[in-house]
Amino acid sequence: MKTLNLLAPVSQLFKPLQRQSSSRVNALLINVPRVQLSKGKNKYLLMMIHMHGLTRFGRTIVRGSASKDHEEIFEEIQKEMDKIGICAKCLGGGFISNKEDKKVMKIYGCCKTFGEAPHGRTKDILLSWTKFQHYNIILPKKNLNAYQ
Repeated sequence: MKTLNLLAPVSQLFKPLQRQSSSRVNALLINVPRVQLSKGKNKYLLMMIHMHGLTRFGRTIVRGSASKDHEEIFEEIQKEMDKIGICAKCLGGGFISNKEDKKVMKIYGCCKTFGEAPHGRTKDILLSWTKFQHYNIILPKKNLNAYQ
């Protein structure tokens, strides 16, 4: 019992270190934009980013490109995140048809390499981004009931 009482003050020393690391993590993750898409038909990935070993402090991002394959998008994001010390995990992918002139997006399909992304989650992230708040975002009929 005495040894446990002696260890209690030692654990209090590490709490400030934990706070500093979580605030550092939050600062790094917040600086990563949640959405990056091109005009037209995009191949997109839904990804979870987090600091190595700190999966509790994660952020979900959407990345798409009209000219690259899903694998190329993933490799590019992984390299970008490695430079700043962030891990990236792919949650799935698909396609986004982005018609900026009509403010309409359609999320559909499946990525052969990473599987189908939860399109409802992707829609929520897009609508939370100020640029796409006033867009009409259409999901495939099979996903409409799953996320409402």
